[in-house]
Amino acid sequence: MGVVMDFKEKLRHKQLDSERRALQDLSFSKIEQAVQDYFDRYLVLVPAAAKTGKEMCAEYALESFLLGSSMGRFGFYGEEKIEAFKRSKIEFYALYDDFYDFWLFWGADQQSLDDLQDTCRKYLFNWWSEGFDASLKRWRLKLH
Repeated sequence: MGVVMDFKEKLRHKQLDSERRALQDLSFSKIEQAVQDYFDRYLVLVPAAAKTGKEMCAEYALESFLLGSSMGRFGFYGEEKIEAFKRSKIEFYALYDDFYDFWLFWGADQQSLDDLQDTCRKYLFNWWSEGFDASLKRWRLKLH
């Protein structure tokens, strides 16, 4: 008699292994620098919550990086980055909406709303792209 396997559990273990390998390519200092580059002018507006803002930016960068990393194999098999992005569009925009709502909670003035929206989108896409490129590199080096 064979062992009965739960495929959802097996898939979850594979996903965790993949995420652990992806996180080896990510440095926290790079995230901190990106937070300063993208959100420094917004963090000044909420000095009491600047630490929380930085932590949430790092959290969303991590999530976006992992999402992009999960799409790297499609790039390995010849799909363009934009096409691979379209595969993760629903998850990406759910992440983006949460991130933008986080910043709206801390109170942005009406003039900076469009700029904030664009900044959030660029920030998350940058990290999605970093994850995609890192994963693609791992696939090409047969380290997956």
